[in-house]
Amino acid sequence: MKLSDLNRGETAKIVKIGKIGELKKRLVDMGVTNGEIIKLERNAPLGDPQEFIVRSTGIAIRKEDAAHIEVEKIKN
Repeated sequence: MKLSDLNRGETAKIVKIGKIGELKKRLVDMGVTNGEIIKLERNAPLGDPQEFIVRSTGIAIRKEDAAHIEVEKIKN
């Protein structure tokens, strides 16, 4: 499943980060790495960007970029 497909409050484990260019390096620097747990905290009023919690830090990722990150949903 793609990170962009998560619903608010759902948690997932990052499986693979696809080709998203320079953004990939920035995301890895912020803790978005394979095996890390990530939670969708909230969506912006128009749905984009989405705010995720990873390593106790909130980060905003556009849906277009989140669609390149594969995750495995964790049952809450």
